[in-house]
Amino acid sequence: MDSGRVHETSWPEEYATGRLPAEQRVDFESHLIGCLECLDRVESAERMQAGFQALERRRPAVAPSPARRLAGPRWGPRLAWAAAAAAAVAVAVWSVALHTRGVEQALARERDALARTEAELARTRAQLERAQKPAEATASGPGKTTGRIPVLALLTTRGSDVPSVMLPPGGQPVALWVERELPVRFEHYHVTVRSEQGADVFHDDVAPATRDALLVALDASLLPPGRYTLSLEGEARGGRRVPLAQHPFRTLPAPLR
Repeated sequence: MDSGRVHETSWPEEYATGRLPAEQRVDFESHLIGCLECLDRVESAERMQAGFQALERRRPAVAPSPARRLAGPRWGPRLAWAAAAAAAVAVAVWSVALHTRGVEQALARERDALARTEAELARTRAQLERAQKPAEATASGPGKTTGRIPVLALLTTRGSDVPSVMLPPGGQPVALWVERELPVRFEHYHVTVRSEQGADVFHDDVAPATRDALLVALDASLLPPGRYTLSLEGEARGGRRVPLAQHPFRTLPAPLR
């Protein structure tokens, strides 16, 4: 989906108010996972709708009987206008406070998620190294070089930096640690890795390794130095695949010895 095209539409507001057609809702929800701008627009529309509903609830069901007009200046329209302005200001202040609180809570959730990601990544690396030791003991011989398995974390970030991994010596794999969608909606996934030229170098069904991520181990010979893109799809009912994320990355040549 073209993100720029979505940003020019009113899909976020229609989605928040339940007016987005069903055929567009699935595509927009997939886009919403990785788009902070659209997420902010949805939250703003939801807050505005909630403010209007709150004002409607405060409006009296029966209008009071008109008061007898007294001689003197006509303050009624001015007071009504002032009350309406005060209500608008109150709603704006409430909306800003709610948005600030929501941003703080989102940042706290992201910090917690990052801490869990780092812990899971450390455990995954330790498991890979423990699993590699028996193979190293069997395959090692004169001139055999062994080392740590490189693990590249592919997270759902909105920055422009492309993560990179240094290729290991011959005979060792490269592990790709791929973050799952939040909130988690799928238990089965399909992973495709494509080169910068558009050639598929890997594709397979992958089960979650942890509650937060998938683990994909690839032969380093499949990833010569260059740029690649990992596409993550969730498998829905009936075998339908739902696009979840695109993770660009690059591989660097192994260091000279």
